[in-house]
Amino acid sequence: MGLLTHDGLPPPDLMTWPSRLLWLGAGASCALAALVLVPPLRSWLAGTPANPPARAGVETASRAAAPGVDFAGDLLPASDVRAQANTTPLNLKRGCAWGVPGGSPYRGTVRQALSAAGLPGDAVQALGEMAERGWTRGQVEISRSGIRTLDGRRHFDPDIAAMGFGNTLCFGTRVNFKPGHLEYAALYEHTDSRQRTYAVMVPYVCGNVSVLGQRGERLPREEVPEPASWTLVLTGLGLAASHCWHQRRSIVRPQRSAAPEPQISLD
Repeated sequence: MGLLTHDGLPPPDLMTWPSRLLWLGAGASCALAALVLVPPLRSWLAGTPANPPARAGVETASRAAAPGVDFAGDLLPASDVRAQANTTPLNLKRGCAWGVPGGSPYRGTVRQALSAAGLPGDAVQALGEMAERGWTRGQVEISRSGIRTLDGRRHFDPDIAAMGFGNTLCFGTRVNFKPGHLEYAALYEHTDSRQRTYAVMVPYVCGNVSVLGQRGERLPREEVPEPASWTLVLTGLGLAASHCWHQRRSIVRPQRSAAPEPQISLD
């Protein structure tokens, strides 16, 4: 029969490294499950779904569009705060794919597109004036793998934060060109008093005003932690579990009392 302590654990000296790793793995699994389940549970208790099915569906359909094909996306629901704040004549959508350059040229103004995208008023006015006067900060090359300045120093995500086409502004528009196809656009930038920089491109082929998100920046959408973040989480969990293990070991193992010092009698 195996030896057990009063709390059901094997004595500390009998716990091998495999069993320690098993305990660490179990603790990390429980913590990860909590990270995944707590946000949806909180949303459910609040009475709102964690991920609206309509949005998930339109994003999936957008990414399933064949290369070189447009996808029109879905209208924003009236309850969406972006739709409620929109004072422009533009229709607001989400989850589009831009596959046919020049297929649906933008018909509104630069200021209308930027205002509907939710940019602050000073950025809207400054970028609108730059576009009207042709004060560019350079040019960008557009492909399905990304958007980069011609000098190669800056790279933007091919998932465009917001793009205008026709009488529409679509949040989350993915560049869906055929492989190898390239387009070019004028780049405009404005840095406000809080040192926030807004980058906007206007493709020459269609004039589709687009608010860009620089690679490495967090776009305005739900995101899961990046792989590096998961690594940090797991490392922290491992250290915490190791600390708990050493505390448990010190409790289970009886403490050896120091031998009493000999008493010297002077009688």
